[in-house]
Amino acid sequence: MKHILLIGNLDGHSVPILRYTGKLCKDLDLRLHVLKIEPNNDPVFLSSPHYVNKLGLLANRGTSVKKKELETFVLKNTEDLIDSTWVSLRLMRGNIEHCLNSFINEEKIDMIIARYELFKKYGFEENEIFRKLFLNVSELPTLLIPENFSYEPLQNVAYFSTFKQDDYNNIQWLLTNFPKSKIDVIHFSKEENTIEHQKWIKYLMSEISNANLSYHRKDATIEEFIQKEADTITPDYNCLGLTTHKRNFWVRLIDPSTVLNLLSKIETPTLVFKYTIAKK
Repeated sequence: MKHILLIGNLDGHSVPILRYTGKLCKDLDLRLHVLKIEPNNDPVFLSSPHYVNKLGLLANRGTSVKKKELETFVLKNTEDLIDSTWVSLRLMRGNIEHCLNSFINEEKIDMIIARYELFKKYGFEENEIFRKLFLNVSELPTLLIPENFSYEPLQNVAYFSTFKQDDYNNIQWLLTNFPKSKIDVIHFSKEENTIEHQKWIKYLMSEISNANLSYHRKDATIEEFIQKEADTITPDYNCLGLTTHKRNFWVRLIDPSTVLNLLSKIETPTLVFKYTIAKK
């Protein structure tokens, strides 16, 4: 993992998230990218002094001022953490989905970071389209951070398993990109593991031989586990990981009956992966 993305429209002016991301980048030697998009049907870079639309070549007025304001704010709040040469800022005008996908592909972004606060129900109106595309278009892992959360290394990660191939891929990703983290693969069930599940666990542990990896079956529901973590002053884990269908992510995060909504109520960073393989 080399490149981290913040969406400037959502988090570009949040000091806590900039500080958190800056410390994460410093800790793991990562490059920070901040992208801000101005919606327009003509996908062009705002750094260009001109752009072409249906009317022809037009002056791109005021863009240098906007970029300078964002650049000044970002660098001011990260300068004591990472060198400015490791911070990249880009302004783009165009179709939001096109700009986001183009930037992710061009810069080889590995992970997106955002605040949980942005996805709570009372925040719907502002930047709604950005949030929907951000969550439903990108295939990248997304690290959601509680509001005003101080950075600490992800030492103990609880990964919620569903015994799918995506779990295997995501666990490998975690161990590769957070090599100092202890990963507990957890399955929630009141019943003993089936033969099929036992075979999957054996396969996982034999294929990924790592002292930081372990498997646990919790005789509890996910809701009970999350509530226990929320009620503890010093929870067992300082990061949670799960996989979800991206087409349902937006709805599930704001639905008060879902696990994702419960997660947004606790002070624990959550790493959300998107299913890439059809769930049976």
